[in-house]
Amino acid sequence: MEFRRLAAMVLVALVLPFSFTSCLLLEEALLTPSEAETTMAVKDSAPMGPKVDWLLTAEGLDASVGQRVTLKFPPNGQVSSVWGTGIYTNDSSIGSAAVHMGLLTFEKGGEVTIEIRNGQASYEGSARNGVSSSSYGEWGGSFVFIDTYGKEVMVTALQSPAPIAPEPAPKQVVPSPKQEPQVAIDWGTDASTWSAEVGKRVSLTLPPDGSARTIWGTGVYTDDSSIGTAAVHMGLITFPQGGKITIEIRGGYESYEGSSLNGVSSDAYGAWDASFVFIDAKGNVILPQKPSSTTIEIPSADWSISAAQWEVKPGVRYSVTLPPGGSAGSVWGTDIYTNDSSIGTAAVHAGLITFNAGGKVTLELVEGKPSYEGSTRNGVTSSSYGNWGGSYRFVR
Repeated sequence: MEFRRLAAMVLVALVLPFSFTSCLLLEEALLTPSEAETTMAVKDSAPMGPKVDWLLTAEGLDASVGQRVTLKFPPNGQVSSVWGTGIYTNDSSIGSAAVHMGLLTFEKGGEVTIEIRNGQASYEGSARNGVSSSSYGEWGGSFVFIDTYGKEVMVTALQSPAPIAPEPAPKQVVPSPKQEPQVAIDWGTDASTWSAEVGKRVSLTLPPDGSARTIWGTGVYTDDSSIGTAAVHMGLITFPQGGKITIEIRGGYESYEGSSLNGVSSDAYGAWDASFVFIDAKGNVILPQKPSSTTIEIPSADWSISAAQWEVKPGVRYSVTLPPGGSAGSVWGTDIYTNDSSIGTAAVHAGLITFNAGGKVTLELVEGKPSYEGSTRNGVTSSSYGNWGGSYRFVR
């Protein structure tokens, strides 16, 4: 009997601590789920995105108005186009806007959170933290930056450091473009002559009566792009008058964005070893201005219609509706066509419509090219041709 009592006491002594611990674990388990759900809700409001490049815009994100997205930018970024201050158009470079706001640096990169907003009636440009943003009118989408407390990052006045001693400020290391000698070049000259001298600035003069050559990029151009044509693309000079411009040699970029500006079409391209940008009279990099786009409707057009009767004006586009049952006409070029090419036939060649169904296409007039390459696409054969005074390309 005494043995059984002793055994029972030992058993109770062993079981009680574990029972107490189990109760504590049970109580903790009952409390944990609500706390975990709260943490998850906070994280879902600003989902972590993958590493991205410095050309990313809010248009490129699958995000709706009010949604927040966290992005991590790699080091060694490059400046791209930005419109606005504090609130930016949704086609602005997010990384460059973050540097403009003082949240990141190009050298180090880093992490920022944005919130998608509706469009604004206007956007004010400014120069901040080494980045110049442009002004713009009404635009359909925007974004702002969000701080670690979940509040919008507000624009603050830039503070100028107080002088350490009453000594004259040191002279600028980079010489003013006005100090550079003017070098006369022709319209076929590119920047490859200086591509090994990153940071070098060269002031150049283009003669009158120029013609368009091939260029790659927008604002930043590959070094084998025609300097004069790029300057017209940026709106700095014109082909009839020529003029003076200053370029700065840059290193290579991972990609170059094509666009149509001021009647000139530039092509997109991938990684390239060397680049150039344009510099204004104050020594700042000139950023491309967003064109104001106007579309003229041609509601019922014949399949023989061409673009030869329309004057090339920056930003003007034509929407042409072709009836069913069309027939092929003459076409010269591929992707970019001579302005006397049949619009309907070129649209079939480009794969936008068919002769049987017809349809609506939108085109933009651009400057003439020194040559046009023919090809066979979608059952249509286009011809090659040499220098021609006007062109067009289709836009979507």
